[in-house]
Amino acid sequence: MDLSAGASMWLPCEVKPGPFSDERMVLVTGGDSEWLGFVNTRWLKKRSPEGRDEVLARVVDVDGPTFRARIPGEAFQSGLFQGRVDRAVPSDPVQA
Repeated sequence: MDLSAGASMWLPCEVKPGPFSDERMVLVTGGDSEWLGFVNTRWLKKRSPEGRDEVLARVVDVDGPTFRARIPGEAFQSGLFQGRVDRAVPSDPVQA
Protein backbone atom coordinates (compact mmCIF):
# COMPACT_ATOMS: atom_id res chain seq x y z
CA MET A 1 0.00 0.00 0.00
CA ASP A 2 1.26 3.48 -0.89
CA LEU A 3 0.76 5.44 2.33
CA SER A 4 1.32 9.18 2.68
CA ALA A 5 0.56 11.99 5.12
CA GLY A 6 -3.09 13.01 5.00
CA ALA A 7 -4.41 9.57 4.03
CA SER A 8 -7.24 8.00 6.02
CA MET A 9 -6.98 4.44 7.24
CA TRP A 10 -8.78 1.93 9.47
CA LEU A 11 -7.00 0.66 12.57
CA PRO A 12 -8.25 -2.59 14.20
CA CYS A 13 -9.30 -2.00 17.80
CA GLU A 14 -11.13 -3.32 20.82
CA VAL A 15 -14.09 -1.28 22.07
CA LYS A 16 -15.98 -1.10 25.35
CA PRO A 17 -18.87 1.13 26.38
CA GLY A 18 -17.87 4.71 27.13
CA PRO A 19 -19.35 7.28 29.51
CA PHE A 20 -21.91 8.44 26.90
CA SER A 21 -24.14 6.47 24.51
CA ASP A 22 -22.31 7.86 21.45
CA GLU A 23 -18.82 7.21 22.83
CA ARG A 24 -16.66 4.10 23.19
CA MET A 25 -13.46 3.37 25.06
CA VAL A 26 -11.07 2.24 22.32
CA LEU A 27 -7.81 0.29 22.54
CA VAL A 28 -5.58 0.13 19.44
CA THR A 29 -2.45 -2.02 19.68
CA GLY A 30 0.25 -2.87 17.19
CA GLY A 31 3.82 -3.92 17.74
CA ASP A 32 5.25 -1.69 20.45
CA SER A 33 2.59 1.01 20.14
CA GLU A 34 -0.72 1.37 21.96
CA TRP A 35 -3.48 4.01 21.93
CA LEU A 36 -6.21 4.11 24.58
CA GLY A 37 -8.94 6.71 24.79
CA PHE A 38 -12.54 7.69 24.10
CA VAL A 39 -13.85 7.95 20.53
CA ASN A 40 -17.20 9.09 19.14
CA THR A 41 -19.05 6.18 17.50
CA ARG A 42 -19.13 8.00 14.13
CA TRP A 43 -15.40 7.20 13.78
CA LEU A 44 -15.97 3.44 14.21
CA LYS A 45 -16.57 1.22 11.19
CA LYS A 46 -19.18 -1.10 12.75
CA ARG A 47 -20.11 1.15 15.68
CA SER A 48 -20.02 -1.92 17.91
CA PRO A 49 -21.04 -1.40 21.53
CA GLU A 50 -18.35 -3.86 22.61
CA GLY A 51 -15.79 -6.19 21.02
CA ARG A 52 -13.69 -5.89 17.86
CA ASP A 53 -14.12 -2.94 15.50
CA GLU A 54 -12.01 -0.53 13.44
CA VAL A 55 -11.42 3.16 14.10
CA LEU A 56 -10.75 5.74 11.39
CA ALA A 57 -7.37 7.49 11.67
CA ARG A 58 -5.49 10.11 9.65
CA VAL A 59 -1.83 9.53 8.73
CA VAL A 60 0.41 12.29 10.08
CA ASP A 61 3.72 11.06 8.63
CA VAL A 62 5.46 8.05 7.14
CA ASP A 63 9.08 7.20 7.91
CA GLY A 64 10.29 4.14 6.02
CA PRO A 65 8.41 1.07 7.26
CA THR A 66 6.46 2.95 9.97
CA PHE A 67 3.67 5.51 10.06
CA ARG A 68 2.18 7.76 12.71
CA ALA A 69 -1.55 8.44 12.70
CA ARG A 70 -3.94 10.63 14.67
CA ILE A 71 -7.04 8.95 16.07
CA PRO A 72 -10.00 11.34 16.53
CA GLY A 73 -10.65 11.06 20.24
CA GLU A 74 -9.48 11.86 23.71
CA ALA A 75 -6.37 9.80 24.42
CA PHE A 76 -5.22 8.96 27.95
CA GLN A 77 -1.61 9.57 26.86
CA SER A 78 -0.15 10.36 23.43
CA GLY A 79 -2.58 11.37 20.71
CA LEU A 80 -0.62 9.56 17.99
CA PHE A 81 -0.46 5.87 17.13
CA GLN A 82 2.61 4.36 15.44
CA GLY A 83 2.29 1.29 13.23
CA ARG A 84 3.83 -0.59 10.32
CA VAL A 85 3.08 0.48 6.75
CA ASP A 86 2.83 -3.13 5.56
CA ARG A 87 -0.14 -3.66 7.92
CA ALA A 88 -1.99 -0.47 6.95
CA VAL A 89 -5.62 -0.81 5.79
CA PRO A 90 -6.89 2.03 3.57
CA SER A 91 -10.31 3.48 4.30
CA ASP A 92 -13.29 3.80 2.01
CA PRO A 93 -14.91 7.24 1.77
CA VAL A 94 -16.71 7.92 5.06
CA GLN A 95 -19.67 10.13 5.80
CA ALA A 96 -19.32 11.87 9.15
